[in-house]
Amino acid sequence: MATITLSVPTSLDDIQLWQYQEYLQVADNPNTEYVNKKLIELFCGVDMDEVDSIPLVEVEKVLEVLKIAFEEERELMKHFTLRDVEFGFIPKLDNISLGEFIDLENTITDWQEIHKAMAVLYRPVNFKKGDKYTIAPYSPNEEIEEIMKEMPLSATMSAMVFFYRLGIQLSKATLKYTQMALEKEDNIHLQKTLEHSGDGINLFMESLKETYLNLTKLQHNLSINV
Repeated sequence: MATITLSVPTSLDDIQLWQYQEYLQVADNPNTEYVNKKLIELFCGVDMDEVDSIPLVEVEKVLEVLKIAFEEERELMKHFTLRDVEFGFIPKLDNISLGEFIDLENTITDWQEIHKAMAVLYRPVNFKKGDKYTIAPYSPNEEIEEIMKEMPLSATMSAMVFFYRLGIQLSKATLKYTQMALEKEDNIHLQKTLEHSGDGINLFMESLKETYLNLTKLQHNLSINV
């Protein structure tokens, strides 16, 4: 019997975004055996037809290692290196341009498009001194967006956790402001405007929440009942 070599990622640093995107396309398949085989093929570099030859005890070990990797605490990863280029997270989100915001809003809640959102958030570092750095100007580019599929999943996950937490804070702040404004103003037009604004944020938060929940999809779906 030929020896099968497995390269099992022990951290999300070792998994590329495109691998997780492909996993999500099959994650809801009711055939757990197929999903586990696909998972090992994608994350461990083994052909699908070779997975059946892996001893069950080894499959269980692989799935457990992957599960632990997805349980890592995720703080915002501000830097990573891709193709020998250092990428940095937008230093000041307050200075984000309208074009950046629109492209980000249109792609950050869709895992199959999220590499485009990452191309907005992470860009090549063009100056760095200590903790201070600047990044290249935003210029939408399909080639760069495709390259971002190779970024470490750890960076993508950290950015999603960051935005989800930020969204919760924004939602709470908006609700508080709306309530205070409605208490001070007897103005039907103002009420409708604030309520509409709140509805918009709530819809965005629902989309962001659904995307965030996908962060743990693999973690919860991992099963050793192969």
